[in-house]
Amino acid sequence: MKKTTLKLNKGDYIVHAAHGIGKVRGTDIKTLRGTKRTYYQVKTNDLTYWLPVEDSSSERVRMVCAPSTFRKALGAIREKPEILSNNFRVRVSRIKEVLAKCSLSANTRLLRDLNARHAIKDLHINELRVLDRLKNQFASEFAVACSIELKEAEARLEDALLEGLSKLPKGK
Repeated sequence: MKKTTLKLNKGDYIVHAAHGIGKVRGTDIKTLRGTKRTYYQVKTNDLTYWLPVEDSSSERVRMVCAPSTFRKALGAIREKPEILSNNFRVRVSRIKEVLAKCSLSANTRLLRDLNARHAIKDLHINELRVLDRLKNQFASEFAVACSIELKEAEARLEDALLEGLSKLPKGK
């Protein structure tokens, strides 16, 4: 992912690799360990966090994607899933690598593939949490980007996931 400094304004939506989608509420000046810094105050559904203005160029933070990007993402979800390794450590390594990128396209493929793995075999509890987190983040960002209700975004995501599953060979 290209590293660019984000110029954020109150009301902008951003996506953070760890916290998901959030809305910028403004800026605050805080002193931590004797150092004064300016922070963006970002509110998610679950929490409020402060993003240092100078860290807004991090690869772990990006703007919400354009609606056309979601058409492509749903298309990728409808494709035949890639079968994930049976080796738990290999799967965990891939999950960590993908989540660190904060990339919609990489997260979308991981979401599709974890969903397929879950349909074929039980996922580890931590993989289930990642799958749920990816579904929630995708639907939330999709709803904001396309100005649709969250329920509609969730339904369209589930339809795409089912279509992708239908492309798996029978008996898998």
